[in-house]
Formats: sequence, C-alpha cells, structure tokens
Amino acid sequence: MLANTRVHISKGNGPNLVLFWEDDSPFSNFNPANFQVRDHEKLLEFRFSEQYFMYQKSIFANDPLSAEKVLKADEPLKMKKIGRALKMSREDLDRWSTVSRDVMYRACLEKFSQSEPHRLSLFRTHGMNLVEASPFDKVWGIGLSKDDQRAENPETWMGTNWLGQVLNRVREELWERNEFRVDREKVEAEDLKTRVHFVENF
Repeated sequence: MLANTRVHISKGNGPNLVLFWEDDSPFSNFNPANFQVRDHEKLLEFRFSEQYFMYQKSIFANDPLSAEKVLKADEPLKMKKIGRALKMSREDLDRWSTVSRDVMYRACLEKFSQSEPHRLSLFRTHGMNLVEASPFDKVWGIGLSKDDQRAENPETWMGTNWLGQVLNRVREELWERNEFRVDREKVEAEDLKTRVHFVENF
C-alpha cells in the first residue's frame, strides 16, 4: 500500500519535506478529526478542518443558509462545493483572500490541539517543512504531486504552499505549549526513522 504522506530527507543542506495530499493523510483538511469551536454563544461541532473553513467562508459571504448546509454536510467534498458555490463578487473574493489564511490557521489550530493522534503526527514533523503536494492547487498547494521529483525542491514548485505554511505555524505554536509537554517529550525520544514511519503510516 502506498503511503498517504511521503517524507523526503534532504541529502544536502535543504529542508526535510513532508509531502501530503490524499484524504487519509492526517495533514489533509479532508481527514476526519472531531473538534469544537465556540462561536459567540454557540458551541459548534466540526468533523473536518475543511468544514470549519467553508463554514467561516459562508459567514464571510453573509450567507447563513450555506453556513448551516456546511454544518449539516457529512462529507468534506460536499462542504467544499457549498463554499465554492457562494455568491461572492470579485471584491469579496479579494477580501477573502486576505483573511483566508488566518481562517485556515484557526481551523488547523483547533483540529490539532483537540485531536491527540493528529497532534502527535504533526509533532513528528518538527524540524521539517510540511508541503501540500496537490497537483491541482497552486495556492494552498504546490501544483505538483508528492511523487513528482520536482516536489523535492522548493525552487521547482509550481505553487505557493499556503497550507503547508499554516501547518508549520500551527505546529510551532502547539510545540511550545506547556499543556502538550508530554506529547513533545514522547516525540523527542523517538529517532528520525521512527518518526518518519509513524508519519507515513498514519
């Protein structure tokens, strides 16, 4: 069975890369992880970081009906389609692009802080760079698949890797939190080969 995530160990001075895209990777927004977020007086339940992201996009677009549809949807692809169907002007989309990374950061922060298996996977990438190796996305991903040799060199990427950047930021914040000291010490006791094995076989 092919790994859902591929760790590329640099042979030179370049960074070690964690290349992911498929839904069964813990770093994918389509990978299930239950978490809760308080929204004003309501405590909302989410099963995917994609769900939180599209819910917030619907709220941003002033479309509460779509927001409810996102909450009730049972599959991340359905959630994504609802978000893509929102009626937003070019100006709205431009404004959304300026805040979308912060929204994704909150989605991933809640997901990884509340799900121990996902957090341990994220911690095991400490010292590495996370890379969304999506061949179809040149904004959140790099426009290349994880098995494309060009994905191993940031200079040959075809996209900006926003999601990878967000995940790196989330990991560093959670790594420093004292509440996750036990998780951090567990990962620090593992050698690189063990960490790679766990990351590639989530």
